[in-house]
Amino acid sequence: MFDESKVTYSVYVSQDDTPVRGNAMDSGVDDLDRQVEDEIIERLNGGDDWAWALVHVVAKYDGIDDVQGDDYLGCCTYKDGDDFRENSGYFEDMMKVACDELRKKLDHIVSVVGEG
Repeated sequence: MFDESKVTYSVYVSQDDTPVRGNAMDSGVDDLDRQVEDEIIERLNGGDDWAWALVHVVAKYDGIDDVQGDDYLGCCTYKDGDDFRENSGYFEDMMKVACDELRKKLDHIVSVVGEG
C-alpha cells in the first residue's frame, strides 16, 4: 500500500537554456521588458541559476532509490529555493505531479512482479 507520508521531495535547479530575451517578459512596454531581461541576465552572469531557472522536483519513496517521480518548470525567476517553495504557487502542484508519477511507476512494478 502506498503511504504518502513515506515520500520525500527534492528540488533541483539549473539554468534554463531558453533564451531570456523575448521570453522573460511580454508587458507590451519594450523598455520595461528590456529592464527585466537585463536584470535576469546580470544575475545569470553572476552564477545565480534561480535568475532563469529550470526547476526539477523529485519524489522518492522511502528506501527505494532507483524509482522516482518527476516534474519540471522552466523559464522562471525566483530569489532562491526558499522563495520558490514558499511563494511560487507551483511547488505544491509539482509535488503532487511528481508523487502521482512515482505512485504510477511503483504500481506498475508491483503489477509486473505480481504477474511473475
